[in-house]
Amino acid sequence: MTMTRAGFPLYLQLKSWLLERIASNEWPEGTMIPTEQELMSAHGVSRTTVRQAVLDLVASGDLIRRQGRGTFVARPEHLLSSSPLYGFKEELDFLGHQVYLIDLKVDIIAADIAAATHLRIPVSTPVLRVTRTIGEHGEPIFTDESYLPQNMRQFLSEELLRHSPIYAVLEAEGVTIASGEQVIRAEAATPDIVHKLGCSLGSPIIQITRTTRDRSGHPIEFSVASYRGDAYEYRVRLTRKAIPDSLKGGSQADQLGSTP
Repeated sequence: MTMTRAGFPLYLQLKSWLLERIASNEWPEGTMIPTEQELMSAHGVSRTTVRQAVLDLVASGDLIRRQGRGTFVARPEHLLSSSPLYGFKEELDFLGHQVYLIDLKVDIIAADIAAATHLRIPVSTPVLRVTRTIGEHGEPIFTDESYLPQNMRQFLSEELLRHSPIYAVLEAEGVTIASGEQVIRAEAATPDIVHKLGCSLGSPIIQITRTTRDRSGHPIEFSVASYRGDAYEYRVRLTRKAIPDSLKGGSQADQLGSTP
């Protein structure tokens, strides 16, 4: 792979290349992918770039790492956990927040490398983009962009989306939303986010990237939501489960023997 898409991070270009191998079945389920060193040498990128691309795919459930053995193409059930799937506005409504729509735009654009990678389509394919800014207590708290196949335009009019969440509109039209994966990161506010959320340049932002799929596993939405760090917190209830022996890996302390 030659890194030729100027303006896009190298890790995202590598991630796109890795996903193409998986989506085309060139690397079937259970295939061990090239090592970090092999990917660095083949694509002329740093170890940091390789690790970020691979870890993103581990987080999304496309790859699974086995200690001491390597990284493999995963089955969907290798996801670590499952939680109820709500749209970003739906989640806040469910939690009792009185949120409202500040701004909405619906248009057709050419898919960039991020949208194309997550929707598993060629770059520059026309896609539907829904951009929203949501507020509470008189000030904006998050903004998001959703990218969907172009044929969803027949369902998602601006008029409908001013009154109903995206998932509710799609489900009313018979579109099945079955599963999704998301990655949560801390980011610094960019000029665009500053304009939409009224925060300071470089202030902390919670960014959630999500891919949603139908029952067949086909991606139907890729979205990126940015929350003001002072207006949102993400809570997860955790339950300890037994770890299969096949996934246990001893640390160096375990191997050498340690005392309490």
